[in-house]
Amino acid sequence: MVTTTTPPVITVAPAGLAGFLCDVTEEPVSFTDCLRCAQHGAPGCSFAPGVISNLIRGIRDSDYADLLARENGAELGFSVTELVGCPRQFVLKKQNPYYEKVSAMYRMAFGSGYHSALAEYETSHGFKERTLTWKITFMGQTILLVGTPDLFEYSEEMGGWLITDYKVTANPPFGHKVPICVHCDLELHKNASGDKLVCPNCGEFSPRSPAVARVYKPAQARTSHALQVNLYALLIEKNAARLKESFPVKGAQIEYLGPKTPVRCEVTLDRDATMAFLQARLRVLLNTHDLPPVLDEVDELWRCDYCPVRSYCEQAHGGPVGKAATEESAEAEA
Repeated sequence: MVTTTTPPVITVAPAGLAGFLCDVTEEPVSFTDCLRCAQHGAPGCSFAPGVISNLIRGIRDSDYADLLARENGAELGFSVTELVGCPRQFVLKKQNPYYEKVSAMYRMAFGSGYHSALAEYETSHGFKERTLTWKITFMGQTILLVGTPDLFEYSEEMGGWLITDYKVTANPPFGHKVPICVHCDLELHKNASGDKLVCPNCGEFSPRSPAVARVYKPAQARTSHALQVNLYALLIEKNAARLKESFPVKGAQIEYLGPKTPVRCEVTLDRDATMAFLQARLRVLLNTHDLPPVLDEVDELWRCDYCPVRSYCEQAHGGPVGKAATEESAEAEA
């Protein structure tokens, strides 16, 4: 008699956000099991059931932009947040199941709550959290771009719209003194060995050279945040006919809401550069044959430390990414 055994059923989670990564055990857990654990005491966990429940309710559909696109007769949808984020992460999230740390979701929910409170600000000439769309055809596909500026209001001083975007963060940017060349006013940078300052025009100087001056450089908006409000400016321009009050966009700012005090950073608007970025980023995201490259912009490498698909990314890359890759490279050169 031939005995057959039934193979075990292997459950593979579908691509997309599949649950939480427990802050205590660092093991993946379903949303339902996480809430059940919290309701039964959750040893070592600091999250009460009500907090977990609120985090689960606040999860937005990852296909939000695509759903909106289909409603508007487009094939694909991209939100401004997706466009300015890491394109490699965007693709890997679409291809693999992933889990977010409860603490990471908590920080995002905390920021969303602050945004909701700020939306109570009354403005007589402006719009708060107004969702704007722009349908375009690019690389043979119809695409809907979606964005929701926190606030854009009329500024009498500027004679047009002023965009304000809020960022809740524990580490806002800060101003600092930078060395400049007294001969040509260019900012100086350290050489490879770190003992000299280099001017692109005048060569190397000792840090104590009289040719080196130090000036205060105000806090600067982070690259992706500056791109974000520039894309909002483009969406406002394209929706001019639909807005009850139509003005040109004249300025933009990021209000970083830190733990001690807010930091306000003005952002320069550059329409041509924004259009060039948009086209380049869409080419990357629409390329279905190659995985986008790893991040290499210094002020964007922090994203890798909070990325829920980092393991997939590093596996495909064949090594560390983010700040870890930079540090490894520096050690190899030394």
